[in-house]
Amino acid sequence: MPTDARLSRAVARWGIRLAEPYPDVYSGNLVYRCTLRDGTPAVLKTEPERRGVDEFLTGIEALLLYDGRSVVRVLEVDRDERTVLLERVVPGEPLWRTPIDAALQAAVSVMARLRKAPPDKSSFPDVRDYHGAWSDHLGLYGGPGPIDADLFEIGERLFLELCDSSSAPVVLHGDLHYGNVLSSDREGWSAIDPKGVSGEPCYEVGDLFRNRVDELYDTSDPVRSMRRRVETVADLTAFDRERVRLWSLSQAVLSEVWSVDDPARGAQVDLRAARLLHRIGALG
Repeated sequence: MPTDARLSRAVARWGIRLAEPYPDVYSGNLVYRCTLRDGTPAVLKTEPERRGVDEFLTGIEALLLYDGRSVVRVLEVDRDERTVLLERVVPGEPLWRTPIDAALQAAVSVMARLRKAPPDKSSFPDVRDYHGAWSDHLGLYGGPGPIDADLFEIGERLFLELCDSSSAPVVLHGDLHYGNVLSSDREGWSAIDPKGVSGEPCYEVGDLFRNRVDELYDTSDPVRSMRRRVETVADLTAFDRERVRLWSLSQAVLSEVWSVDDPARGAQVDLRAARLLHRIGALG
């Protein structure tokens, strides 16, 4: 039995059998492989309360809204206990090592299916709320701090401009990186761990550019390689190429702001992506 009381109560309540925990999960989270009474594989997850928007609850609401369409299914949930029992995606291989063209195609195919209009009286936060990170950062550093001054200013300006010019919002996954898209016998590819936020569809592309950045720098021309990635995603989604670049640039800066403000997060990775996206220049 686990030492965490919430997981112990979930095991008893839902009649499941725990197996090994998943390694390398977000700090404070507990995620275990498990099986149901009939032997069906599943996943048991719990998260602590954190400051700000409750991404555990909004993530659950997003999963329920998507209802298994290119996303993991919710089997049981106890919101008060902050514990959820989920379908286990099988075979469950993420896109980290999939050749990039195939990885982008898989991620975009999932992205296209995870677009639902926000329900009435939606509790999903708006992506615009993330703008507060720049003010918080200024409160800590009195300026851009360890972030390139030009990118700090450009990222904030672009973020506001893009929010102001956004198309009608949908409920977005909000964290659709290569580790959150898994190979699935049920659907080909399924997403896990949504944040559940409201924003225009093009916002969702950002994670595809601030992850797997090292392989871009391993090429002879990292800027050209990043440009090709932007053009590929734009072609696959039919989004405007420049809007794809600008959303990705502003989000890379935003993610770097979060990283340098949180000692638990690794810094500089997102800034490396932002620099390449900036150096591409405007795309027609």
